[in-house]
Amino acid sequence: MNLEELKLNWAAYDQKLDTRIRLNLRLLNIIKLNKTRSAMQRLIAILALDLVVNLIIVVYLGSFIADHITAPRFVLAALVLDVFVLLLIVSSIRQMVMAREIDYSGPVAEIQKKMETLRIHRIKRTKWTLVVATLVWTPLQIVALKAFLGLDAYALLGTGYLAWNVVVGVAVIALAIWVSQ
Repeated sequence: MNLEELKLNWAAYDQKLDTRIRLNLRLLNIIKLNKTRSAMQRLIAILALDLVVNLIIVVYLGSFIADHITAPRFVLAALVLDVFVLLLIVSSIRQMVMAREIDYSGPVAEIQKKMETLRIHRIKRTKWTLVVATLVWTPLQIVALKAFLGLDAYALLGTGYLAWNVVVGVAVIALAIWVSQ
């Protein structure tokens, strides 16, 4: 074997090695993306369950409103809860769409960007849910006492107590917004 043949063989082996390295890197990326894909599938399943539960709550609140249509104080409380739950439904649907739009065959940077956008949306939803929950607590008391125990929260707790709950809820929201700034 002369020097030229040795150089040609060396170049051929070098080419094969480069091809195998690229293939191994591609397989490694596919394995990583499959882990990400399965995590997104779990997230979509959780969001679907959240969506179903919230839809059941909306239907129940609609039934509650229909049953108490002649009592505006109960209807108003149920409507506030209904709007809150409807916003949660919209957020769940939006997150599911965002998760399904991720193209795992695309560039890694684009996948990471979409996942980060989804993560930010989830964090914002959690933050606003916790903040607004302090205000939604009062209508929840009113509806829950009436729906499950047949009790009138206005008569049982007094309008002063319920009003203070709303005032404290607004104060907590203001404080939470100030702290988050």
